[in-house]
Amino acid sequence: MKMVKGLLFKLLAILVFFVALLAAADNSEEVSLSFLEYATPLWPISYWVLSAFVCGVLFSSMINTWTNTRLRFAARKANNLVKQANKGIDQVKADDGVKATNVG
Repeated sequence: MKMVKGLLFKLLAILVFFVALLAAADNSEEVSLSFLEYATPLWPISYWVLSAFVCGVLFSSMINTWTNTRLRFAARKANNLVKQANKGIDQVKADDGVKATNVG
């Protein structure tokens, strides 16, 4: 199921990319974006739309990778704690078994 979800997400992302590409292809008027005193060079609107889309995909992928890495390290640490606790429980059970045989 996880593989199907991943495949559907990738297909949806490709579909959105092509829709953005088609929508941007109609916008060929050159514009300059400005923020405070900085002004960008003249580019067609389609370049701005596609660059915003690509930057968004890259940024979200970077955040997703960072979050998944943190969660994987936390899961690994939790699994190690569980293994240590199980070893301790097994050791106590073994010690109780030895004491029971010595008493009887």
